Amino acid sequence: MLGRRGLMAATALAAALAAGGCSTMAEEGRTDGAALHRHLLALETGSWQYVKERNQAAMRDFLADDVLLVFGDGSRFDKAQYVASLADQTLTGLKIEDARTLPISLDVAALLYKVTYTSAMKTAAPVTMTSKVSSTYVLRNGRWLSVLYQETPIR
Repeated sequence: MLGRRGLMAATALAAALAAGGCSTMAEEGRTDGAALHRHLLALETGSWQYVKERNQAAMRDFLADDVLLVFGDGSRFDKAQYVASLADQTLTGLKIEDARTLPISLDVAALLYKVTYTSAMKTAAPVTMTSKVSSTYVLRNGRWLSVLYQETPIR
């Protein structure tokens, strides 16, 4: 049972969240959570295909200008660096599992999943890696763009 202080604190928190625009998409009823999940998963899967095809134009369009990508080996890329690196990448295997979407606000959501992929840079031997991924998207000008990609290797 909420006491008077608890009720006042809950009311103040709700007012602060409403004033700051921090509500979930489901609460606002503006976006279907399942549809958002399908859309972000399709974007993410498409981005892996861009790597496989070395499609720099499509990757450039997919990434936000201020994106940061952090990979399981510790390498970090901004947009220009990552797009340029596609010419040297080979992706030969990919499996995405256990994907779920975490809505953060009306215009920010994270796609969380497990990925196993086999890739190589330039002429190096292919390496298979399994990682947990957090891929954060932001809605800008009516489009969901990748703004932060981060892998944590599973050992």
